[in-house]
Amino acid sequence: MSLCVLKCKEVYNPPSTKNNPDILVVDGVVIAGNDSTIITLSRTKSLTDSAPTAKEIEARVSVIDVSGVEYALTEQGEGRYVASQLPLDATTSYQLKIITKDGNEFRSDPGKVNTSPPIDSVFWQQDSSGVQIYLNTHDPGNGTRYYQWEYIETWEFHSAFDSFLEYVDENNIVFRGLGNQIFRCYVTRPSSVIEVATTTRLSLDTVNRYKVTEVPAGSEKITAIYSDLVKQYEITEEAYNYWTNLKKNTEQLGSLFDLQPFSELGNIKCVNNPSVKCIGYISFSTLQKQRIFIDYKEITNWNYHPYFDTYQPCQLLTIPIFLVSQAFQPPGGPYGNSLIGQGLDTTHSPVYFYSTKTCVDCRVHGGVTEKPLFWPN
Repeated sequence: MSLCVLKCKEVYNPPSTKNNPDILVVDGVVIAGNDSTIITLSRTKSLTDSAPTAKEIEARVSVIDVSGVEYALTEQGEGRYVASQLPLDATTSYQLKIITKDGNEFRSDPGKVNTSPPIDSVFWQQDSSGVQIYLNTHDPGNGTRYYQWEYIETWEFHSAFDSFLEYVDENNIVFRGLGNQIFRCYVTRPSSVIEVATTTRLSLDTVNRYKVTEVPAGSEKITAIYSDLVKQYEITEEAYNYWTNLKKNTEQLGSLFDLQPFSELGNIKCVNNPSVKCIGYISFSTLQKQRIFIDYKEITNWNYHPYFDTYQPCQLLTIPIFLVSQAFQPPGGPYGNSLIGQGLDTTHSPVYFYSTKTCVDCRVHGGVTEKPLFWPN
């Protein structure tokens, strides 16, 4: 006989409707002690508005305890407010406090810090549809019962050709230093999906083989090295109900954009003007996390089609040294090509090897060249 855990997988797109634009949306978990707390503030928009979601800037965000002690979060831009290692006490109640630049003050319902048990394991398996990533966890004291997970994916990808030379101008072609390489790039993406589960129907507080996410077959994510950092929080029954009800509303009405009126706003209220709405649910918890790496050599039959071959295969071209500047017009850039190296042609006159930036510079595809600190050598 097998037992399964009730679970909810919900894409967290801030709700917006024609009649409810400009509502504050609060996203994040207040973490006690062992990691940074990151709270993101944004605004809903009308369905007819094609502009990107507006980030809430110039707000004052803090965590406050029942005695009035306040821990400020620092604004980092793009609606992100951060505090590192908040010294929260498990016996004390806390609130998230937000004062927006329009003068409205929002507070979450008071809550105590939940203590998450460790993650037992994070592991993966490949099947015909791709790579599935699972976790196991349990609370030996049977006291958690409600879980929430997030994950952060990081992956390495490569351009078609490695560039060893850099074109500065026609009189200045230099060797490309290790700190300026453009062959190897990295992408980091936080999950846009909220994962919650409960073990209340089980005799033991155990989660087995919970599917956190998947990487579809052929994805660029596993063409070099892929990493997934899984984060686990203990949440309350009320928080669990919020996310599962949100899932039900989404299934019935089509999407979060169709919620009208909003039936599940969360646990954050405007204290100076109750008619002003806010969407989001703030939990207070310790954090447990575990990271895994997957090397492309461990994967079979992946069938990846490179981004740089979308329109035509990459080609290695040559040009004589006295014509090299013609491949890098206009003077001063931006350049449509990148140098790869230098060699000799059949007549023994120097030539340079080059190709298009799409085939040489991985940054064209949206990656960054700075290797993460946790990345394997």
